[in-house]
Amino acid sequence: MSEEIKKIIARCRDRIEARDPEVLAWKTLDWDFVDRQIDALTTWPMEKRGALFGLPVGVKDIFDTADLPTGYGSAIYEGHQPGADAAAVARLRAAGAIILGKTVSTEFAYWKAGPTRNPLNLERTPGGSSSGSVAAVADGMVPLAIGSQTAASTIRPAAYCGIVGFKPTRGLISLAGIKALSNSLDTVGVFAKDVAGAGLLSGVLAGRPNLMAPVGSVSPPRLALRTSPEWEKVAPSALDAVKKVADLAAQHGADVTTDAVPAAFAELADIQTSMMACEAARELAHEHRCHFDALSQPLRDLLVQGESISAAAYDDGCRRRDECLAEIDSLFGDADALLAPSTLDEAPLFDEGTGDPIMSRAWTLLGLPSITLPCGTGENGLPLGLQIAARPRDDDKLLGIAAWFEKLSASAP
Repeated sequence: MSEEIKKIIARCRDRIEARDPEVLAWKTLDWDFVDRQIDALTTWPMEKRGALFGLPVGVKDIFDTADLPTGYGSAIYEGHQPGADAAAVARLRAAGAIILGKTVSTEFAYWKAGPTRNPLNLERTPGGSSSGSVAAVADGMVPLAIGSQTAASTIRPAAYCGIVGFKPTRGLISLAGIKALSNSLDTVGVFAKDVAGAGLLSGVLAGRPNLMAPVGSVSPPRLALRTSPEWEKVAPSALDAVKKVADLAAQHGADVTTDAVPAAFAELADIQTSMMACEAARELAHEHRCHFDALSQPLRDLLVQGESISAAAYDDGCRRRDECLAEIDSLFGDADALLAPSTLDEAPLFDEGTGDPIMSRAWTLLGLPSITLPCGTGENGLPLGLQIAARPRDDDKLLGIAAWFEKLSASAP
């Protein structure tokens, strides 16, 4: 078994050494540390070998690791060494995973991009904030990686890089030991080349075996496209790609409806933006007070904006979110899942930033489980994504629907 693991790691290392000087997905790599993990795994008895035994996983650099530095994407914490693993990292270790290294994050998982490039086109961004994790998986440097999402930091980069990104129901995976940006929005996300990999990794992290082997829906799902104001900003190619997939689903028996979101849901993207700013000002109070000059201008602006939001305005946003959650069936109707573009367009040029998160803001605010699947290409030949969301806690149903779409796309001419 150890020889098989060594071969897997050798392939990852060869790919990293060949490509990462250009892609720049990794913040920290320590091959001696990797070898020590392999040696330790050889002592595990068969009955204790978990679902990820011997599989390498990349870890976004906002997750604390007891034996690798964790810098949170900021020079302020360069060389910072936590004393314990984040809960998600501990789960990986318990399942037998090999922590291959720490992947690049944007500054505190917000806007300021790190050095990572889109492996499909080095002139483009991989998206953020989980830039390194998505690029490493998309380029074949590692089969699985973990990231996070506060607005669109799992869905958007996965779509830009043409892989699967899955954000479970908020709270399904522990946030302990992860540098917080927004305590009511932050969610652990996972990256894989297919739905099965996303299900396996998320199931381990959540302690839910029912997620680990998603099977395509037995019967065609009921689906809905619920258009909202942000759809008006979507590039025609991205809209067409989603509509083509919806038409294909209908041709294979799915019930597909299209309608505008109920009026109360149309404002959720703006509410998410405001609540995130307010909570970021609370979470990063130390950095604001002690290291303000070392923060990027966009992050300074966010913290100043957040501090200007009154308690009454914040509470009103929470109330309106909760009212929408109480009426979630008015959004879904009879549908099992909602369909939407994952992003406004293909990945922007690197110098233009990590892309607009608006297409995921509302669903993140509501804590809906969501997933993105590759869905055609845009005018420049780069990937587009199909975003699918389900009701809170219907993660297993969502993964089943995603697996159904994956099989449908594979069989399409």
